Amino acid sequence: MCKGMGIMVDLKGMSRKDKAGYIWDYYKLHIIGALAFICIIIFFVNSQGTKIDYVFNLTILGNSVDNNKVTNLEKQLTNVVVKDGDTKKQAEVNNLVIGTSTSSQYMQKFIAEIAAGELDVVILDKATFESLVKQDLFLRLDNISGFDLASIKSEKIEARVRDKNKAVFAINAKDIKVFKDIGINTDNKVIVVISSSKHLDKDNMVLKWLLIK
Repeated sequence: MCKGMGIMVDLKGMSRKDKAGYIWDYYKLHIIGALAFICIIIFFVNSQGTKIDYVFNLTILGNSVDNNKVTNLEKQLTNVVVKDGDTKKQAEVNNLVIGTSTSSQYMQKFIAEIAAGELDVVILDKATFESLVKQDLFLRLDNISGFDLASIKSEKIEARVRDKNKAVFAINAKDIKVFKDIGINTDNKVIVVISSSKHLDKDNMVLKWLLIK
C-alpha cells in the first residue's frame, strides 16, 4: 500500500501498467530531479577526466598565423615540455593580432594575462618590448637557472630597468626557424620571458629548443 497526495492506494491490486502510471504521475518530479542530478555528476566526472592541464604558454604578438600551423606548433612544444607522455598536459600557443582595429583589446588582454601569471614566453615587436620592459614585465634572461646566454648566437637585447645596470631581457627572433616555418614575420621581433611566469624550468627548455635548434 502506498500513500500519495493524502490518498491511500493499494498497489498490490493494480496491474503492472497501472502501478507504473501511478508512480510516474505522483513521483515524476522526484524521478526527473534524481536523473538530472545523476547526469550532472556524470558530466562533472567526465569533464574532470578529460580536462587539459596547460603547463606552458607561448604567446605570439603580431601578424595572424594559420590555425593549423598554430596547432602543429602546440604539438611540437608539448613534446618539449611534457616528458612523461601525460596526455592531459599540453603546451598552449596564443596568437594576438596587433595592427588591426582590435589591437587595443588584444593589448588589454595581454596585460591582464601577464598580471594573472598565465603567460610564459612571448614573441613581440621590438618597439613594444622597449615600451613594456620599463614596466618590469619581463625577466632578465640571466636569472633563468640553467639557461646559458653565452651559448646563444642570436643578438641579445639589453635594457635598463628602474635605474639598475643594463641586462639582457630579450633575444632577437629574426633567425628562429620555428617561427618562420609557421608564417610569423620575425623582422624586428624579439623573444622574452614574462616576469610572472610560473614555469621557469619549461621556459628554459623552450628557449633552448627555439634558439639552439
